[in-house]
Amino acid sequence: MNAWLLELWAAPAALGFALLFNVPPRSLVACCTLAVLGHASRKAVVDLGGDIVLGTLIGGVVIGITAEWWAKRHHMIPTVYSISAAIPMVPGTFMYKAVQGLLGIATLSRLPAGMAQDSAQQLLTDASINAVKASMILMALAFGIAAPILFLPHRRD
Repeated sequence: MNAWLLELWAAPAALGFALLFNVPPRSLVACCTLAVLGHASRKAVVDLGGDIVLGTLIGGVVIGITAEWWAKRHHMIPTVYSISAAIPMVPGTFMYKAVQGLLGIATLSRLPAGMAQDSAQQLLTDASINAVKASMILMALAFGIAAPILFLPHRRD
């Protein structure tokens, strides 16, 4: 399967969260479209050699700017579009690996002392790296969505 076709799976995830958050039915297509655009932007940055944090920041900015434009055009609040579109970009894999590493330390009591200490250090290092990466991705996503509010001047019509 083409790797770019996998980006379309962001749409059902966004749709599920949009329905969970009671987004108006006329806004569902926009939420799904924004999710695919944001996810594809992140993938494009990563494919071009960028870091996933930078890709998430750019994907968040794409979602934020497009949500602002779409909301103004349809007389809605941008949050209606941006939040459900951004949720598929939440770094669940990194969070899961961080927790798995911490839980793995608890099972080390069965190993000899020297091996347990080495394994614990490695698990703790891996868990820390994944936790920091997940935190940075979440901050990049939040800042990307908020960037239009922070940097674009708002005009009242």
